[in-house]
Amino acid sequence: MSSDAMPDRSTMAAELALGLLEGSERAHALRLVLSDPDFAAEVERWRARLAPLYDGYAEIAPPPGLMNRIDGLIDSELASEAVAPVAVITPRGGAGGWKAATFAASAIAAVLALALLWPSPNIDPKPASNPDMAVAQLTGPIDGLLLTARYDGSTSEMLVRVEGMPVTDTEPELWIVPADGQPRRLGRLMRGGVTRIEVPEGHRKFIDPLSNLILTMEPKVLPNPDKPSAPTVAQGRLQRI
Repeated sequence: MSSDAMPDRSTMAAELALGLLEGSERAHALRLVLSDPDFAAEVERWRARLAPLYDGYAEIAPPPGLMNRIDGLIDSELASEAVAPVAVITPRGGAGGWKAATFAASAIAAVLALALLWPSPNIDPKPASNPDMAVAQLTGPIDGLLLTARYDGSTSEMLVRVEGMPVTDTEPELWIVPADGQPRRLGRLMRGGVTRIEVPEGHRKFIDPLSNLILTMEPKVLPNPDKPSAPTVAQGRLQRI
């Protein structure tokens, strides 16, 4: 996705549901959520469609002070984008720990806090499938580490958002492992935020549901760029959208 052109609405809704939008593109999408009920429904459909990526992962209680930090982020977002506040997030008890009060009335808060954790089960997920796009969620034994990846075949770019990366003296490397089980290097990731990777031409044929993405923590200078030298710390299967 280039910086001088907005994505089509369905792609923008999918990226918002995944938390991959930033800056002016994210602000534009948030304004659409508030002003365009059809677009807001499209975002909800993508969340419901992507919900299977989170099956099998147990809920965890939020860390102390999380709601205060979320409130601070909401206030900053509202101030920077001059969007009128329409609702607030309120914590709720129960096994889930916390949820958004009302998505339709607090879309900004929902995107900031719960874009991935609480997809709506009541919306029929029927967005059109795009054979040139795929997503994956990578998790593993490191507490709090989460990666979400989106591949766009029209640009051959993969956007990877990293959250919860611990501080180490090694560097995060992303690999794709197709059906033959042989890892192919995609590139080094930033420790936080979104990294853009141009997928090498020879690796693009492996973007399919038979492939996994894996993360390893490698030395600053790779011993062998053709294969990992460290154990896998996060992995996830690609899924067409």
